[in-house]
Amino acid sequence: MTRPLRLGIDAANFASDRRGMGRAARAVLRYALTDPGVAITLISPRRRDERALCDEFGGLPLVTAQEGGRCNVFDAVWFPWNGMRFGVAAPALVTLHDVFAFTEPARGFIARRREQDPILRAARAATAIATDSHFSRSEIVRVLGVAPARVEVVPLAPDPFFFPARGDRLPEEIAGKRYVLLVGAREARKNARTVIEACARALHAPDELLVIAGELGEAERTLLRERRVPSACLAPDDATLRALYRNASAVAVPSTGEGFGLIAAEALACAAPVVAANAAALPETTGDAAILLDPFDIAAWSAALRALLDDPRRAGAWSERAAARFALADRDAPAKAVLALLQRLRTRG
Repeated sequence: MTRPLRLGIDAANFASDRRGMGRAARAVLRYALTDPGVAITLISPRRRDERALCDEFGGLPLVTAQEGGRCNVFDAVWFPWNGMRFGVAAPALVTLHDVFAFTEPARGFIARRREQDPILRAARAATAIATDSHFSRSEIVRVLGVAPARVEVVPLAPDPFFFPARGDRLPEEIAGKRYVLLVGAREARKNARTVIEACARALHAPDELLVIAGELGEAERTLLRERRVPSACLAPDDATLRALYRNASAVAVPSTGEGFGLIAAEALACAAPVVAANAAALPETTGDAAILLDPFDIAAWSAALRALLDDPRRAGAWSERAAARFALADRDAPAKAVLALLQRLRTRG
């Protein structure tokens, strides 16, 4: 009888990241916990995170990075957080969601090193690399010089939490409004400027506004004020975010740099009409279920948003396409693929 896979998981960001990479990593962990053939240990590189990890995953063993890096401790180690922040003796699978730390690097030297060093370590030392899209795979090969055979594409899937439904309760300030939703647009590559400029042209009825979930950069906040775009800025919890997706007249994803585009996928899973940039991995993620536009063509964005607001039949047709995109998808497929890769690493080791 084969003994369980002794799997170590880098738990560095579980304490701080509950969306994006955090949601994807938790989906794999949840699925792995249902498999009796896997014995999981969390590896904590920072002592300050241990209380939060114990509170959330109290039933799992927890070791330090120094302990987890020794020989004969694990059959394989998974690093979910876009790089390797410590070395291990066991075969290592690293999930690299993107390489924007190199193609759009941070301005400060320290910030660049903090983002780039774990990715460079992964490029050198990982036994295998998993990434979210064929676009990201090509960028990892091009930018980091990684051999294509070392990189496996494991597309993400929206969490089962996101699905079409009605009757969600919206925050009071937007209840009864028709709105364009923009999520998580603080970084420059998220290209919030295009949506702000488009909404300045497109939104003119008293019940229309731009809803921003999360923060904007300083320049974009200034632009929002200068263009006098009717807006509401929210910091939603997951339930409110789902309600925002489900009730949006349109979800705008103008980003010029996405390794997958999880916001677009979540919105589609909630049957929201999505207008997205025809850039990076977004066409791969959305397929024919979203309106794809040049990320800098403000006139086209304005026209598309106005059309969805004005024409319920058009909006309904795009909502149906959105709902169909992930309706039959196996939401556990990414977790299954990651575990299969880790099992393969054990046989290599």
